[in-house]
Formats: sequence, C-alpha cells, structure tokens
Amino acid sequence: MTQVQKKRIGFIGLGSMGKAIATNLIKANFPLTVFDIREEPLLEMKKLGAKVAKSAKEVGQECDTVVVMVLNYPQIKQVVLPPEGLLSSMRKGSTLIVTSTISPLEIMEVDKAAQQYGISVVDSPVSGGHERAVEGTLVLMVGAEEKVFKDHEYILKAMGKYIYYTGGVGKGQTVKMINQLLVGVHQVATAEALIMAEKLGMDLKVLHEIISNSLGDSAVWRMFGPRMIDRDFEPRGSVNTMTKDSRAVVQTAVELGTPILISSIPYQIFRLAESRGLGEKDIASIMTIFEEYAGIKTSD
Repeated sequence: MTQVQKKRIGFIGLGSMGKAIATNLIKANFPLTVFDIREEPLLEMKKLGAKVAKSAKEVGQECDTVVVMVLNYPQIKQVVLPPEGLLSSMRKGSTLIVTSTISPLEIMEVDKAAQQYGISVVDSPVSGGHERAVEGTLVLMVGAEEKVFKDHEYILKAMGKYIYYTGGVGKGQTVKMINQLLVGVHQVATAEALIMAEKLGMDLKVLHEIISNSLGDSAVWRMFGPRMIDRDFEPRGSVNTMTKDSRAVVQTAVELGTPILISSIPYQIFRLAESRGLGEKDIASIMTIFEEYAGIKTSD
C-alpha cells in the first residue's frame, strides 16, 4: 500500500478556491473527507467521490491530515479550537494544514494551541487565484518544521505546482502578506490606469495587449485588466477577502513601525468598495469607484 493510500485527508472550507483544491486532491487519488456549512459544495464533492462529514470534529476524528481553507481568523478559530473544533478530535501525531490567509501572529497562535494536543501545523497560504486553483498551478508558501514539511510535501504537490519552503510556522503567512501588499497596489493601479486611458479615448483591449508586452506588465494586470474592461464582476476573489488581507498589511506595518505610504491606500479603496455594496463582488469591481469619480463607464 502506498503512502498516498495510507494517508487519510480531510478538507474544510469548500469556497471558490477550496473546492478547486479539494477536487485536485481527489484527482490525485487521496481518500478525502470534506466539510462545509453549505450543502451545495458538499453534494458536488460527494459526486466526485469524497466522503461528507457532518462537522469539523468528525473530519478530525477520521483523518490523519486536515486542510483548512476558510475566509478569516474568526472562522479558523471556530473550525480549529475546542470545544467544537478540530483540535478536540484530531489524534496526537496528526497534522493541520492551514491554507487560509491570516496574519503571522494568528497562525502562530494556532500552532501554540495545536502543540498542546501533539498536533503539527503546516502554515501554507496559497497564491494564484481561482483559475490557477482549478488548474493545479497555485503557489504554496510553506512554513513548518522542516521534517513536517518533508513528510507532507507530496500532499502539497497535489494542491499546487510551485511549493516554496520558507522556514518555521509564521513564515508562510509572512510571505503571503507581502505578496498581498503588492497585489493590492497592482489592483488599484490597474483600475486607475484603465480609467485614465478611457478618458483619453484609448481602445482598452489594444492598450491591455500592449502593456502586457511592456514593462508596465504584471500578473495582476493580465488577470484583472480583462475583467475590468469587460465589467466581469462575478467573484473569483472577493473585495471582502482583499479588505481582510490589506487590513493585516496595515496593522502589521503599524506594529512594526515600517512605512507603507502607497500600500496603505488599497485598504481604504477596498473599504470604500465594501461601503458601496461591492463586498461579495470580484476585485475587478473596484474600477466602478474610479469610474464614479471620473464620470465615465467603460461600457459607454
């Protein structure tokens, strides 16, 4: 019997990203037990061959390694901490993999709690968005004890293509936070650039192709530019998520006393977008904030 067949994997949090990652674990022939508070994704995963648990606690009882991908730290605490969370049911020697984006301090609090139960933590936030989650080409930024990382690397490789070991628990979230600092700036800059170009009468699709082959190019420009041009605001990654991530950037910078003169601005833009009812929309929807101030719409 192979190592993959022996290892029983649990997965909690079947949102846009989580469901795609869980699907890839099934495709890699891992025996998978899943849980989510919503019925629809559970039914979809059951059709693919996953076992459906009735609670997070049940996932912990049945699995050797549990992957958690929920939205924020309050949800992490609800899913992980006793009395109803995973730690009260997972066996000593098992492993918790946290792929949610939270702060370095928050993941270290989870690790401290897990140590009391003899459970290892792998701090492994991801980057790449919904499309790359489906393709299995995500970047994983992994913080863990080196032995724990090596023991679970084959599982991580079923979740993404680029696996980077960053050091101990907390380092994965540190890298992800810096990544999100840059992503937020690029998203806001993409919206501003497109609105300015529209005001100047430029064909935005022509512009997008040119910039994609110039020094102004970025992964964010390539991903979000077409969505903004086409006004495609169906959520792959929501404004709410980027508000959460950019808030962590600002709070950490304040605590460290480091300057973030430019990268604090996206947090304010995302908050403004939430106040306009865009919280559940795709990040591309922030362009409507700039349209309002510019007095145009790209569909005009």
